[in-house]
Formats: sequence, structure tokens, C-alpha cells
Amino acid sequence: MRRELKILPKIGINEIKLSMTSSDLNSIIGELDKKNVNGKEFFQYQDDYVFHFVDDVLVSISVNNPKIIFLNKQKIDLMNESKQFLFKEDPYFVDRCYLFPQYNMSIYGLDFPDDGIQLTIYSDNQKNIYEKDIKSGFPFRSIENQLINLKYKITPYQSVGLLTFGMQPSEIEKIWGIPLKISKNNKRGITTENRTNSQAMYNEKGQLIQLALNCKEEVFIDHKLVSELGSKLDSLKNEEYFINRNYKIYFKFGIALDNLGNLSSNDFIYIFSEEMIPYWKDVYRPLI
Repeated sequence: MRRELKILPKIGINEIKLSMTSSDLNSIIGELDKKNVNGKEFFQYQDDYVFHFVDDVLVSISVNNPKIIFLNKQKIDLMNESKQFLFKEDPYFVDRCYLFPQYNMSIYGLDFPDDGIQLTIYSDNQKNIYEKDIKSGFPFRSIENQLINLKYKITPYQSVGLLTFGMQPSEIEKIWGIPLKISKNNKRGITTENRTNSQAMYNEKGQLIQLALNCKEEVFIDHKLVSELGSKLDSLKNEEYFINRNYKIYFKFGIALDNLGNLSSNDFIYIFSEEMIPYWKDVYRPLI
């Protein structure tokens, strides 16, 4: 089968059609490797393709690592034009997967194509399986608009904009999207998620305990941009602060500023929960 895929919504991909039998499929592309699930359900494989049969009827076609697709006569480069495609189609985003119910199509891994993409076309009788969690997801445009317009107002030791200390990673993901990197410190029981201009840190219970925001973001204290003014902010000028390494820390606000508060666009603001106060006070303890 060809690497450039012609998507026929609710019908199939290229010359392979949903509702085919396994013998129909074999007559087109030859004998395939087969994995039985039970008497009524099995999978067949060829290279990057996975064919799912129920009662010997093809119910879904999955393709690993597609690069170019044709949909509604439009050529789409999934590796380089995914944002334009997603804005146009506005799919639902559910558990790291984009769902296109109008096409009976799902695409997993589109945000990080270098790690692998899987595109699936499924039949109508599989919609209840693929789309069962769609109500818990978000339309793509709403997520993108939220990220573009997100403002970060600090409420000390409680919240930063829409983000509240104690949130779970799944809740943060609904606001910020999928992290670029996740790392764990098993000794301290800390999990850290990194995104383009931000970092989220969780304790061993999976509760949000600290955020770091690049000064390119709009971070506010008392309606003023601390991300722009740093320690020159009126609210901070006369406040007591603590120096720890290269950070100027204001415990009244639960924040630590890079570069001793002389912030530039490359610096970060750390906003921490009460749980993290001992870490910022201890000059001998690794902070991040």
C-alpha cells in the first residue's frame, strides 16, 4: 500500500474498504500475519498497517507513521502542517488522541510526530468504542485559544491563573496540553513536566506543588506584570526577600525570581505551594 494515503471517511483507506472480509483483503495485498483475540475477533498485520476484524468483517484500519494524507481532495502534510489541519477540522482532543467523529477517524501522537503517529479509520459500529470519552475532551480550537489568551494571576499559595495547587497531571494537561518531557526523581518522589515556556512539579501523590513560567508569559501580581518588572514591581519593592543562590524569594507571595529579580525574557518565575517553602529556605538543598 502507498505511503500517501487517500482517506475515504467511514469507507476506508486507498483501495482497502471497511466491511471487507479477510479473504477480500488477502486477495488485494496478499497473505498477512494474523493474531487471534477470540473466535470472533482478530488482527492482521502488514508492515505499518493493522487491520481489525470482528466476525470476519474489517471494522478498522490503522496506519503507523503516516506522513501525507489526502482528505476531501486536500493534501495534508502531517509532519509539517498539522496545526493548520487541526484548526480547520477542529477535532476533539481526548487522552492524547485527536478524534474526528465526522470522518470516523482518530490520530494519536500528532503533537510529537517524531515519537510516532497512528491514524485509524473505523466503521460506524465502532464509534461507541473510539468516541466513548469524547464528552470529557475539548475541541482543538478551544484549547489553542485558551493557551493563546492565558493570563497568570498569582494568588499566593493557592493558584496561578487557571492552575490550582493540588491539581493532578491530567487536569493540568487539559489546560496546558501534553508535556514535552516528563522526568522523575524517585528519591524525592517528585515528578516534573516541561513544556515550551513552563514547568509543573508534582509530589509523590501526583499533586501540583510548583510552577515555573518563562517571562515571555504574562504573570501578574496585583494586576501588574511581575514577568516584566521583576523585583522593581511596586508590590515587591518594600517586601522582605530571601536570597538563595541566584534566586530572590518573596515568601509573602510564594514566588522566586531568576537572576535576583532582574528579569529578562529568558528568565523564569517560580510559584510554589506551602509544601515547597522548606526547599526554598534551605540553601543546602537542591531546589529544582
